Amino acid sequence: MEETQRTLSLPDVSGDIPSVLDLVSALSGLEFGMAPAWGKMSAVQMVRHCARFADLYLGRISVSWWVRLISRVAGPPFLRRFLTQPMGFTQRNLSTLPVLRVQKGEELDFDEEMAKLRDCLMEVETLKGTKRHVMYGPMKAEDVRAVVRRHTAHHFHQFGLI
Repeated sequence: MEETQRTLSLPDVSGDIPSVLDLVSALSGLEFGMAPAWGKMSAVQMVRHCARFADLYLGRISVSWWVRLISRVAGPPFLRRFLTQPMGFTQRNLSTLPVLRVQKGEELDFDEEMAKLRDCLMEVETLKGTKRHVMYGPMKAEDVRAVVRRHTAHHFHQFGLI
């Protein structure tokens, strides 16, 4: 018997989530030495983190079985709350999955990281239909796009870009 999974259903997103074009435009205002309003990441680390997050949603990064298990239970309520909160109300300094963290001492090229994030954002926007997320299982492409845009907007807000 073939196992079927229900597609994760998420609510309509907060009306203040920027479009991908708005995010790409805002990204052009980021400068190497900009300091965040909160948190410990530098500008280039934030860009790498956001690109890795998009890579996770594009299926390029895998996670351990225990992260998948916890995500299937705790993820949907978290995502529902995350997507419906207005910008600026998202909890700050949340723990980051180890696969999305930028390691201390990791050498990053600002221009390369900026290009990678732009490319990832544009690729996420091309998704159609249903996407199998490594942590949450099947998700509608529009929900994947919304989560990636919302996460990126949260960090752009952190650096005063939006």
